[in-house]
Amino acid sequence: MKKIIIIFITLVLYSCNTSLDDKITGKWNFESVNSEILDDSSYRYKNSNLSLSSLLGSSFFETNFLFFKKEKKLTAAFGAYSGVFIEGKWSLNEKDSVLSITENRITKPFIKILALSNKELRFSLIHTDKMITEDMEFVFAKEDQELINSKFDYTQKQYNNWRKRPYEPEDLEAISKRVKQCLEYSVAYLKYNLEQKNESVSLKELSFLPIDFYDNGIQLKDSEKIPKWENVFFSKVDALNGYEIIRQVITNDFSLPEGKSGLELNIYILEEIKNRIK
Repeated sequence: MKKIIIIFITLVLYSCNTSLDDKITGKWNFESVNSEILDDSSYRYKNSNLSLSSLLGSSFFETNFLFFKKEKKLTAAFGAYSGVFIEGKWSLNEKDSVLSITENRITKPFIKILALSNKELRFSLIHTDKMITEDMEFVFAKEDQELINSKFDYTQKQYNNWRKRPYEPEDLEAISKRVKQCLEYSVAYLKYNLEQKNESVSLKELSFLPIDFYDNGIQLKDSEKIPKWENVFFSKVDALNGYEIIRQVITNDFSLPEGKSGLELNIYILEEIKNRIK
């Protein structure tokens, strides 16, 4: 009995002494966003049913993540739509629970931690982005697995160039390149899960693609029901051009191999589409 009590006390003391730095280290995936302002009817557009909740609700942050590495390096995608890619260093002031990031030798406060446990991170944003207000509370969930030793670390910058939204219309060559970047990210994500032998794979991170995934293949979504895909491009017209690039590849003599699992088949299809895009 005494031994059990001693072990329990040791665990309690260890938990109490765990620093915020240790608790926050790891990869966190977006779960939800809460704010009274999102459902405030006074923020509805004139002659429209659109509210801030419709424009900045959870669907716009689904592919967002925060990856705080032990060596104080940070890779993240955070912000409305597909998120802005962030790569730098992080530091945490335990006195005020403010986490700052350093990019290009410039350090700025990034988030204010409201609550932190082994499984959940709640915070508000310290940011100048007018689309995201400081009273919005974000909830991120801790990912159990490690990405550090994986060659399919889809959080690296090379896989996230598609997140940089264009400021003007793009020609077909640029649109094709953007489509390929989206597919490269998606393939890396699926290969990571295959490498980890995950029996259940969340497809939330790939929800922006104009594609529905099945165990025996894929299917293009209706071209009128791809709002998340449209957010990757400058305009709806550019998004439809990107959609058409994928559609033409799929419908052009596309045969599938046999004897592959659903995950392996989806990886094969996305890679084949990417390789066939000129």
